[in-house]
Amino acid sequence: MYKKKGLSHGKVGLPIGRSKDDSNMLEALQLYEGKNYKKSLKILDTILKKNSSHVDSIILKGLNLQFCSTPEEAASYIDKALSKIKGTLVSPIGGHLLGIYYRQVKNYSDAVKWFKAALENGSTNTQIYRDLATLQSQIHDFKGALESRKKYWENYRGYRANWTSLAIAQDLNGRTQDAINTLSTFEELAEGKLGEPEMYENNECIMYKNDLLYKKAGNDKESLERVLEHLEKISDDVYDRYGWLERKASILMKLGRSKEASIVYRTLIKRSPDNFRYYRLLEVSLGIQGNEKLRKALYEKLAIFYPKSEPPKFIPLTFLKDKVELTAKLNDYIITQLNRGVPATFNNIKPLYKKEGIPDIVESIVLPYYAELSSTDQPIQFVWTTYFLALHYLHRKQFEQANAYADKAMNHTPTLVEVYILKSRVLKHLGLLEEASEVIDKGRELDLQDRFINAKTVKYMLRADKIDEATKIVSLFTKNDQSPNGVPDLHLLEASWFIIEQAESFFRLYKKSCKELIGLKNKDITALTVDEIESHGKLLKELEFNVNKFEGLSLKRYMAIPKIYKQFEDDQLDFHSYCMRKGTPRAYVNMLEWGNHLYTLPMFIRAMEGASRIIFGRFDSLQLTASVEQEHDDSSIKKKTNKKAKKEAAALNKKKEEEKAKYLAYLDDKDPFGETLLNDPNPLELFENQFLKLYLSQTTDDTRRHLLEFEFHLRTGKLALALGALTKYVKLNGKDSVAASMALVLLENTKDSYPHDVIAKKVAIKGIEKEFPDLLSESGDKVQFVTCTYGKTLPSLLILYHHSSESIPEPEIKEDIISVLDNEDPVVQHSILEYEF
Repeated sequence: MYKKKGLSHGKVGLPIGRSKDDSNMLEALQLYEGKNYKKSLKILDTILKKNSSHVDSIILKGLNLQFCSTPEEAASYIDKALSKIKGTLVSPIGGHLLGIYYRQVKNYSDAVKWFKAALENGSTNTQIYRDLATLQSQIHDFKGALESRKKYWENYRGYRANWTSLAIAQDLNGRTQDAINTLSTFEELAEGKLGEPEMYENNECIMYKNDLLYKKAGNDKESLERVLEHLEKISDDVYDRYGWLERKASILMKLGRSKEASIVYRTLIKRSPDNFRYYRLLEVSLGIQGNEKLRKALYEKLAIFYPKSEPPKFIPLTFLKDKVELTAKLNDYIITQLNRGVPATFNNIKPLYKKEGIPDIVESIVLPYYAELSSTDQPIQFVWTTYFLALHYLHRKQFEQANAYADKAMNHTPTLVEVYILKSRVLKHLGLLEEASEVIDKGRELDLQDRFINAKTVKYMLRADKIDEATKIVSLFTKNDQSPNGVPDLHLLEASWFIIEQAESFFRLYKKSCKELIGLKNKDITALTVDEIESHGKLLKELEFNVNKFEGLSLKRYMAIPKIYKQFEDDQLDFHSYCMRKGTPRAYVNMLEWGNHLYTLPMFIRAMEGASRIIFGRFDSLQLTASVEQEHDDSSIKKKTNKKAKKEAAALNKKKEEEKAKYLAYLDDKDPFGETLLNDPNPLELFENQFLKLYLSQTTDDTRRHLLEFEFHLRTGKLALALGALTKYVKLNGKDSVAASMALVLLENTKDSYPHDVIAKKVAIKGIEKEFPDLLSESGDKVQFVTCTYGKTLPSLLILYHHSSESIPEPEIKEDIISVLDNEDPVVQHSILEYEF
């Protein structure tokens, strides 16, 4: 970092004529750089004993302590140092050390602030610019990153990585031509001087330059000609032939040179004959998308050239209109694969089921073929055709037939793992989750070394809420060095699928326990004996314990997901410098684009929606937990002696301690049951900081979960924002039943009985009047008006059910939900009846 000699002096730098404390501090600094933290601390303690206000020493001590795994003590020293600093007036060394500290604790904004302070206060350590640029890129301060990259580049022009990083920074700031010029200048300087080791980096950089030229050209034909000329010029130096050919074809298409583009696409097909995209683009380049005859002729020829490739055989099935011809082609396609015993035959044709009439045609082809098969003479064809038919009927939601064919396949070949997966899948759709888990476990036992079937079994076990069995099975493939099961390892491995499945399972167990507890609390105990009352009270305590335990564990697992995704975001930090050193600018830009959608990925959204059910439920006090936390007024239970009560409490605490290891998510977890999360005084703030802010920062109006946003703002009392979510939903989906239910709930919240701001209520009413004027003018039963006018759908009725009130009666809504459930799959019926009511 800094050497003893040549230490820079700035506005608040060290005075000329270094003091003994400063010299000792520099010695401690060298020890810190050598990772001799304890020796460094020893010197710093000596300095601070004599001069407790030596700011640089205080900062360095905090940094040493941070690396000694005492973060709380480290933070106290950093805070102490900051209290002695006015604004950012700190020595160059102090500013640099503070920047390193905040980078270490992942407070990147403050790290940027102090690295800047070090430079502004006279630091001559130009390496800071590189670290600063990395951190600015991490927080998406690309304007600042450009300035830092340029400063660093000015001092170290001899490294191509610095030219590349400067060009990328210019590109990210919209200065495409500057980026092109930067890359071109280095190419001119390095011409004829590159060795073999640098050629891969060169290939990436020149293709990145072509990306920039292509982006800048837009649809201007002259510019595109120059891009094409550049592409041809670099052809011999480019290793990425797919990228090169795809770019050439794109340019030719934009230039209107479709025939030449078609030749390029044929070249790409020759290189990758199973890539469906190339075939589609070939059609576009030939201009035959709307001509069935020419398309058919094209694919007949391509099928001859590439007899083993799928696209030439499959794509005609998507556009043929003549039923006889389509049936013949489909017959060849399906029967050929079934004769070969291809397990994926159904998955190959499943996209075609969107076309009307295709499922019936498939049945007319496969059933006669199946009838002629011999289960003994043609065992492979028989079992895989049976497998196909089971999947076919499952897709058509004819579950009884699907189940029958799955049984046939199992009885015929009981050693085939795939048929057990199929059978369990059918049972799942029938709502028989317990049976599904048992069947797939039998399949797992056929191949104990198969990770896929192991993971699939775990998933089904968790869906059946058999958490202990699931944990035992998944632990067969984890280390379990420091824990009795694999749960901590799976958190370390960031196995989101397992964590979320477990969270959802814990939530279902929580709902079941709530039901049992309500039933037990409502039980008449006046006629019970003293022993029965005591047993009743003991069971009540156990259920209360389970309610809190399962709810806490569910929330704990959900909250593990944003930790994982924040780690994904933090992991990008190293790549802001790594990609420059390795010369992979295109991969770097792709990573930035991926990072911009990180918090909109399906698994994060699933966790967010799951956590919202718990947090919103607690906030509304609609869940039983709120009443469980209060003291019960049951006089018969209160008659128990304090000694017995203490004994029961001790027994529950002992049980809790015994179960701690079983549910531990992290080895050093101080809140294994999620009690701290459950008892957070500001649950909505917790949800907003952990999920909603991150999600809203990256999503768009076209994809955002407007209903979730509506529910959140409704609970915060921000009715104007809730109205905004409703308006955006209507704009995207129209005035459907869900929108009408949202409007009714919002209207309900404008009543005097709700403690919301008066102005906010007026704004909400005005908005409802604009979107749903009939709802406001309706003087009768508004619920009936909404359901009759906009229809009854399960999502809309559930919104009303969760916001039931005097004006939105729960019994009537519940009755409507049950009637609507008749049209739903058994698994959906089971979920609603078991966990919503």
